[in-house]
Amino acid sequence: MAVTLKDIANACGVSYSTVSKALKNSPLVTAETTERIQQKAKEMNYIPNNSARSLVSNKSQTIGLIWPSVDRVAVSTLVSEINNFLKNTGYFMSVSIDDVETAAHKFLELRFDGIIVFDEGEASTLPSIISSNIPVVAYGTDRELEYPIVNVNHKQAMILSLDDLMQNNITNICYIGDLNTDDIRQIIKKETFERYCKEHNLEYNMIDSKGLSAEDTFFALKSYLTNHTLPEGIICGSYDITLGLVHTLKDSLDQHIVYSYDNVPQFDHMDTVIHSVGVPTKKIAETLVNILINAIESKENHPDVYHLEPELVKRK
Repeated sequence: MAVTLKDIANACGVSYSTVSKALKNSPLVTAETTERIQQKAKEMNYIPNNSARSLVSNKSQTIGLIWPSVDRVAVSTLVSEINNFLKNTGYFMSVSIDDVETAAHKFLELRFDGIIVFDEGEASTLPSIISSNIPVVAYGTDRELEYPIVNVNHKQAMILSLDDLMQNNITNICYIGDLNTDDIRQIIKKETFERYCKEHNLEYNMIDSKGLSAEDTFFALKSYLTNHTLPEGIICGSYDITLGLVHTLKDSLDQHIVYSYDNVPQFDHMDTVIHSVGVPTKKIAETLVNILINAIESKENHPDVYHLEPELVKRK
């Protein structure tokens, strides 16, 4: 049978309330008594009943994260950063890759304190029954929602890369990205690239990576390079796409100047020099967590759009 607070109280010869306070490190219990009770709880393999606690406090100290997948490096890095910031604020994070509405309903049923959702457009919009009963923050692009959304400005990231290439007198540029997708982020990147190149009379082409993984990109580029060559300037739509490029070109990549979307720390440890652009993952994670915690504590969830500015990181 599960060990209870009363069992620990009997074993220590103290009251139930003293045990409860000691396990919460309350200053109302002396340090000596707290240490004795916590040690006894450990010896007896006591496991806190968080469900019971949440019924009393009306807080579970748990946040639900709804993400489409965690199989890409940039995505898993961001998810890890979100988890770190939540942990530092005393929250536990549970991740779901189920469809958005199903996952959100389950988090609500389990009395989670808040939800962070990866917004992919209308299909991922949470209904009012969810957002009116639990604080929500989304990671996406500008759109009207009933809850706040964080936009990392993919358009400006592409412009920063192109401007830097032009400053280095590189006017023949290609973009490697997922060109046939409903993902609004990828659409913004490719449309911004194409429009900006036309406006500045740049010679350009676009290569379909046929997905966002390194493997997809590797095979797509192998096929492309049988009849074409890559220009000096290259912009990749994601870190994983860049990995596919690196694996494809290997030793000949130094003939090109490569910029990649996704401002992740992994670029600092690559043997190949890759410039990166985007909002740092730590900044994105910190912003999402702060907005959500403020909504939980204030019990107000304003439908604001938060814009973060991308940064260009040049490496040598």
